[in-house]
Amino acid sequence: MIKLIVCDFDGTILERSTQLIYPRVAEALRKAKDAGIEFCAATGRNAPAARRILEGSKVGGWMIDLNGAELRDPQGQIRAVQALDKNLVQRLLPKLRHPEVLTTLYSGELKYTFLPIEEHYRRYFTVPGCGKTPQNTPLSQFEADYRQFERLEELTDPIFKIEMRSASLDALRQIRSQIEGIPQIALTSAFTHNLEVLPITCNKASALTQLQEILKLRKEEIAVFGDDLNDLCLFEQFPLSYAVANAKPEILARAHAVIEACDQQGPADVITAFFME
Repeated sequence: MIKLIVCDFDGTILERSTQLIYPRVAEALRKAKDAGIEFCAATGRNAPAARRILEGSKVGGWMIDLNGAELRDPQGQIRAVQALDKNLVQRLLPKLRHPEVLTTLYSGELKYTFLPIEEHYRRYFTVPGCGKTPQNTPLSQFEADYRQFERLEELTDPIFKIEMRSASLDALRQIRSQIEGIPQIALTSAFTHNLEVLPITCNKASALTQLQEILKLRKEEIAVFGDDLNDLCLFEQFPLSYAVANAKPEILARAHAVIEACDQQGPADVITAFFME
């Protein structure tokens, strides 16, 4: 019997236009909760962004944020955390800056950019594959979530992840070629025009393993849903893995089952079957 459902957001259960969980999926998750099945969102977004999605969708549960850097319980309390070494970040930053790349540091519950917030906001939507639009993500939200910085010393909270996004895949490849051999970091990608730097032991699967221990579950009692390369670790370590039809080839090849696409609300029927057993 399934006792924990773990879902990626973007490309898996999230509706792009509303930036909320698709209605049928949200309803299925609520009914699963009523039947005693736990839910955990597993996302590259930070806690405030993930919280907005869950609250707006009227869905409660655990959160794996920042691709595994944080594990939060349903009350929002941090239960596990992994952060980048700040001395390492100081050495990395010159390699991560490129005129065609938006570089963002995730520290505490805020995001930090080298650019003025309005310029970052304007350039953000020029990157292909971003589900957000100026219509569903107003400037006021960016102003609440982002801070401009010049020196790393301005960031007093732990740094969980560094994200690069760009319309230029060549620019991202240039950055990757400079840093992929560094032993203290892990690289992942949430979508094609994105590259992320995490602590070496940090990924969604490492955080889920910690949650598995907290809830005292067997792997066979956990179902995972995903679509992109930052979900691959989940599919490699947890046998009941479900790939939406729009997933990357690597995810489709590894999945226990391929289901209907995100925009068809494919996870809804699978989740419903869990609590109908």
